[in-house]
Amino acid sequence: MEKGEFGESITFNLADILEFNSNAIVVKNISVQNNCIIQAFAFDFGKVLSHNESPFIRFIHIIEGKAEVVINGNSTFMRRGDSIIIPAFTPCSFEANHKFKMLCATIKNE
Repeated sequence: MEKGEFGESITFNLADILEFNSNAIVVKNISVQNNCIIQAFAFDFGKVLSHNESPFIRFIHIIEGKAEVVINGNSTFMRRGDSIIIPAFTPCSFEANHKFKMLCATIKNE
């Protein structure tokens, strides 16, 4: 499995190095392991990312901006500093009513 885009034991600031692209969702792999994937996302205004039911737990942390997270049909509005855990086997989507950056840790049960 591929490793992340960042070196181990090296300090970095996600808010600074993760940039918005016009009309896009930018994804950077921070760490890719067998049982956990950590990714950073930058959503431009109006972009939506939907996930069907996943067998994995996801931890979401908003790095910058505001996001709408829809979990099992229920909207949650999040802002910088907020975090949420999305249970396994639960449909969800991330909607950019404003530009935002988030950290997502996907934890695999093996």
